[in-house]
Amino acid sequence: MTDPVFGELESDGHYWRGKQMIDFGGTLYTVGLSIEKENDNEITKEQQEAFSHFLDKWPELQTKLIEGLIQYYNEEERFAWGPDDEEELAQWWPEIETKDALLQAVTLETIIVPRDSIMNIKGGRYIYLLFSREWGGEDWDDNGIGVGFLNEEIDKIAYKDIAF
Repeated sequence: MTDPVFGELESDGHYWRGKQMIDFGGTLYTVGLSIEKENDNEITKEQQEAFSHFLDKWPELQTKLIEGLIQYYNEEERFAWGPDDEEELAQWWPEIETKDALLQAVTLETIIVPRDSIMNIKGGRYIYLLFSREWGGEDWDDNGIGVGFLNEEIDKIAYKDIAF
């Protein structure tokens, strides 16, 4: 299926899936795009509007997002767990205070547009971004970082499964 806003998409049963080119931190990436299906399997006007508004604001949102991710790392995750050995612990938890350090430690992987009922519960246009991360040892559970945006403002930053 080709959608005028999302482009070429394929169905996997629960989501329409495609790819999106997006600049993050000055580098152009191809990331996964997932649009959650409603009961009728159609992409809704609300989903298209949420995504369009998000992309329009994306250049401005990046600064707040990068600052928010640095703050989240340093206040929520850093040294929250890890090995007892101090040298190994230091390798698990690198110093991340700058944009460049953050961009070396995270990878934007997926943009998710939830179904309308979720946006209604959240109270407006909602978009999720999912990131992998390089800190804290091996991520066996793929529990990187999830960021929820409500009406193009950061709503929540947490582990992927908590934020999403």
